[in-house]
Amino acid sequence: MQLNALSRLDDLHSRFNLLRGLDDAVLKANGFDASLEELASVITGLKSLSHTQSQLSSLHGALELLLMLLEVAHARDLSGDHLHCLLEPLRVKLDGALNELDSII
Repeated sequence: MQLNALSRLDDLHSRFNLLRGLDDAVLKANGFDASLEELASVITGLKSLSHTQSQLSSLHGALELLLMLLEVAHARDLSGDHLHCLLEPLRVKLDGALNELDSII
């Protein structure tokens, strides 16, 4: 079974965590314990990307549905207000997903 990058990173952190607090001059001199804390923080941030991925997947589905509706209604006059009402919630959700990505990347 092949693990994704986040799972592999989490596994490495778990293995390195076994070395935490060792009385080793090389580890202490290189701030190993502090590096482990920083790595844990990075992993936590990356794990929150699954929520962002879920939001983007929902947006993708909503946009596909909207495109199908527009294709079916191609011979009808469309109101800009109606389209705005359909698109505004999608834009807000997309903004939220992008803000989450910006805070992590």
